[in-house]
Amino acid sequence: MLPSMVTQYDVVKWRNNIIRSPANPNGVAETSWNNYARHLSALYNFGLERRLLGACDANPFKGVRVREPRKPKKILHPDVVGLARRELNNCRIYEEASRKPSSLHPAWFWEVVVETFYFTGIRLNQLLNIQAQHVDLKRCVLVGSAEGAKNHAEFILPIPDRLHPLLSCLMSQAFRTGIGANEQLFNVNRYSHRHRRKVMNKSQVSHFFDRLSEVCGARVTPHRFRHTLGTDLMEDPERNLHLTQQILAHSDIRSTLEYVHPKTETLRQLLNQR
Repeated sequence: MLPSMVTQYDVVKWRNNIIRSPANPNGVAETSWNNYARHLSALYNFGLERRLLGACDANPFKGVRVREPRKPKKILHPDVVGLARRELNNCRIYEEASRKPSSLHPAWFWEVVVETFYFTGIRLNQLLNIQAQHVDLKRCVLVGSAEGAKNHAEFILPIPDRLHPLLSCLMSQAFRTGIGANEQLFNVNRYSHRHRRKVMNKSQVSHFFDRLSEVCGARVTPHRFRHTLGTDLMEDPERNLHLTQQILAHSDIRSTLEYVHPKTETLRQLLNQR
């Protein structure tokens, strides 16, 4: 079957065959299907605009998305965050004393990475795109480049007081290795005996967080730090809504509203006021 022969009926039939349902519990998730539909719809729009699809005059992937179940954001329990910090601190002390790599080598570097995710909530791709010139320790600001942003917009974040000395340490170590102003700042390859890449990539970060998760006995990821920050900030949505939107660099405030999950005790107090 040629692309020009596909109809919306064919797409819906395909969707019903592969999507998760009571009769097909192992099917693809609603989010995955919508991702398929979104990308294939874009391809058809391209073909239609340039008249590459012959007699086809309608996008068969238009209007075939499904409602996605809304689930609470996966966040990190304070105990898990505390355990991760203790493990990194212990590994750093071990490395400094023994001059040997620990299981989380180089621990001091990953400590900066973890705390940066914790205090700023930036996305992994944004972290990987931070250059030395993007950190201004005197003004206490961090520039998130447009290249690493999901909405392709540059934004500026204040550097929290507790993060400042860690970033200062990273900058000092980076300058000792001869880093250029436009080079990647968060680059484990500059400080590790195990890594030999030119720049740090997502797989290296994922590998570290897999090991950290094993140590903590709970799933720890960069995005869960982001969800945790957003959830904490939105404890008082009337006061923090627009501030949280700015910190998380959301272009659509509806994305920020997804972090509104009032605590049960807060709801109980509200109901008791009637």
